[in-house]
Amino acid sequence: RKAPLSAIVTMIAQQHGLNVVISDDTDTEVTMSLSNTSLRDALDTIVAASGCTWVQQRDIIIVTKISAEKAVQAHVQGRQVRVIPLNFISASDAQAVVSGLLSPVGKIFIHQSDPTDKLKARETVIVEDLPESLARIEQYIATVDQPPRQVLIEAHILQVVLDDSCRHGVNLSYLTQIAGADFTISSGGFANPMASPALLIDIDGSKLNNVVEAIRDTTDSKTLASPKVLVLNGQEAKIQIGERLGFQVTTTTQTSTVQNVQFLDTGVVLSVTPQITQDGQILMKVKPEVSTGNVNPLTGLPDKETAEVDTTVMLPDGHGIVIGGLIQELDAVRQSKIPFFGDLRYIGRAFQRRTKTKERTEIIIALVPRILPYDPAYRCYEESNYQRATSPLLYGPLISAPRPEPQLFDAINNPRHWRRGAPVMNDCQDCQICPEPVLGQGYSAGFPEPMITPSLNTHSQTFTPVP
Repeated sequence: RKAPLSAIVTMIAQQHGLNVVISDDTDTEVTMSLSNTSLRDALDTIVAASGCTWVQQRDIIIVTKISAEKAVQAHVQGRQVRVIPLNFISASDAQAVVSGLLSPVGKIFIHQSDPTDKLKARETVIVEDLPESLARIEQYIATVDQPPRQVLIEAHILQVVLDDSCRHGVNLSYLTQIAGADFTISSGGFANPMASPALLIDIDGSKLNNVVEAIRDTTDSKTLASPKVLVLNGQEAKIQIGERLGFQVTTTTQTSTVQNVQFLDTGVVLSVTPQITQDGQILMKVKPEVSTGNVNPLTGLPDKETAEVDTTVMLPDGHGIVIGGLIQELDAVRQSKIPFFGDLRYIGRAFQRRTKTKERTEIIIALVPRILPYDPAYRCYEESNYQRATSPLLYGPLISAPRPEPQLFDAINNPRHWRRGAPVMNDCQDCQICPEPVLGQGYSAGFPEPMITPSLNTHSQTFTPVP
């Protein structure tokens, strides 16, 4: 009870036959009561309660204070170095959290990637700290450094020419009822206050194709694009159908003048940013834009007329959204002429006719986001292939002597493997003229060779097969 830390550690070390080295600034009083505890557990508890750390080197226990004010060598204090490569998160983001998990003697270094240097293509975190802190840091990085989930976005962008029957836009709710789809209607405002409000319809993704086909069949429409975009969770996907108008920008300083070219995006621009929630729904930020523009030849500045919607919706997985109300009014010039005469030089205009009309069009955008499932079995398969590729084939020294070729058990009994020898002279049991067969000829491993050999019997002069 209230014994100095040095006395307690010395008593425990003497019971286990170990030596002790304790720094001067660790002499604090400790009250303890331990039973049936191992050496490591006892020292971890006692030393940590005193704000110290310990390390065992051979038969010596070294106890030091956990403080960054007094420099102690890493091997004496028990500090270790971990190099943790990062696959999906950035080193700067990990540094902000790991710095709070370090002990007072811990240090962190980061290695960031450089797009211009191929040798710096991977980000790494290097940590020097005590083993307990390193375990917490590795557990945190293993938890957050996971492959991000992906969302497959199926988009349909339609352009509808409005006539007198639908001057105010396509009635999407009526077309949705025709397609037999359940829907929810909401509305949002344009960024341009002169435009009419946009219409958002939430429908089942399986019925979206029916709605698109109903729009094509009942209106004068055409499909501008039907892309399928795969985007990471929390990242932006951008689809543009139109033009990029370039204009020159001049930057003047006290010493130099720099000119560069910037571009203005016009046409139909769709930006989508999905975010997967914990319950499997998709929080999707949608920003469609319909614009026209040109570059003023007098000033060199771009002019842009736009109608856009900026909204955030919550959709279940596989549900779709239809955005309408993006109406534009353009001047359409139509030219008609009499064949042959309208192409004549100087007098061709007399046989031509040009009419300028106002054409109203509406852009309808249909989106269906689907969450791609993450397959952990495929990740295990990739990790096993990586381990097989990096593990050595041989763990011991190579054998210089060649190993013998394997022999099958029936190698001797199989007639195909017997060696052919010289013809064997058959003897005749009835006379003494035929010579005795020479041993060793026509024999392989003590067995006769199955071959047709001529019989040299002077009486019969026939050929007999040897069994």
